[in-house]
Amino acid sequence: MTEKIPGISIDVEELLAVRGQLGNLSLRDLRRRSSYRSGARETRIRGRGMEYEESRAYMAGDDMRTMDWRVMARTGEAHTKVFAEEKERRFLLAVDLSSSMFFGTRHAFKSWTAAHTAAHVGWLANLAGDRIGGLIVAPETHKEIRPGRYRAGLMSFFHHLAGQASISLPPLSAPGRLDFLLLELLRVVKPGATISLVSDFIGISANTSAYLSALVQHNDVHAFWIHDQTEIAPWPNARYEVLIDSRKLGLDLDDAKTRRDLASRQRQHRDTIEGFATRFDIPLFPISCNDDVNTQIHEQLRS
Repeated sequence: MTEKIPGISIDVEELLAVRGQLGNLSLRDLRRRSSYRSGARETRIRGRGMEYEESRAYMAGDDMRTMDWRVMARTGEAHTKVFAEEKERRFLLAVDLSSSMFFGTRHAFKSWTAAHTAAHVGWLANLAGDRIGGLIVAPETHKEIRPGRYRAGLMSFFHHLAGQASISLPPLSAPGRLDFLLLELLRVVKPGATISLVSDFIGISANTSAYLSALVQHNDVHAFWIHDQTEIAPWPNARYEVLIDSRKLGLDLDDAKTRRDLASRQRQHRDTIEGFATRFDIPLFPISCNDDVNTQIHEQLRS
């Protein structure tokens, strides 16, 4: 049996225990923050609560936006799509477990913090009656969990989350996994879903903007930025050895220029993340892996 390491090993029992840590929090707290931040986005036509059922012959008065152009092209006759109302909303947990997430200087790894953040949000969605599914992307694999009713989807997500995090350390570097996660979301998501994106956003690329733009068009997206203090705060002056793709690089912070360069990179990364959140009206919740997750979730959703 693999030894479980506190703050590193993702344990299903711990994720189940999060249910008892919620107190009087509810999904309304998250939606309230999302509504406050997103403002006019609430007026967009998203198709919330509607699911495609069949196509039928067009009748006068039908909404042109529901025209089924594929059937029309095949038959030569106008058809419109018929939608059935869903009894439960779809809630997708999208967790980025890229190689950069298997890091933390104290308290916990970012991967562990991401799992517990997703557990908090997942339980809130479960208690609200949403159908929960999601996507988990690891350095070498990924897993799709289809939305399930009651607790089935959430339990499945927890088990796969623990499984995807059980990899040899240090994990192999696999660039572009954040974009891969967003592409997979675009493939599986149906209009009207709520998406909780959990990542350190280190894999942002030139394509990320287009993927996020497509996601927010017909879905409610909010993001939890998982980070370590070393990614946002100055380091003590010293000489460090940094391991990058099995290569050790020296980092001399006794040198003023090196300190400025590091601070510039930290600021640029944070500005990029906040810039995306502002541009696409995505509510952003920073969560540090150096502090208690439950306390931060309560502070973020109740502020």
